[in-house]
Amino acid sequence: MIEFGANLGMPHTKPIENDLFELRVKSKEGIARVFFCTKIGKRIIMLHVFIKKTQKTPKKELFIANKRMLEVIKQ
Repeated sequence: MIEFGANLGMPHTKPIENDLFELRVKSKEGIARVFFCTKIGKRIIMLHVFIKKTQKTPKKELFIANKRMLEVIKQ
């Protein structure tokens, strides 16, 4: 992400909703998902990380990421 920015494209990143994006990272435990947003000045803000164990993203994880994104936007 440092070299190419937030727009790596599939299968590495994808838009989730509004200004929220998802980064996929492989690990021993499974595929980790990192929710992030971008801020003026090309800053990438990592909001929430979890290991995805089901096909569908849990609503709880999306709620946490959205809540944190709103806090970042207010600053």
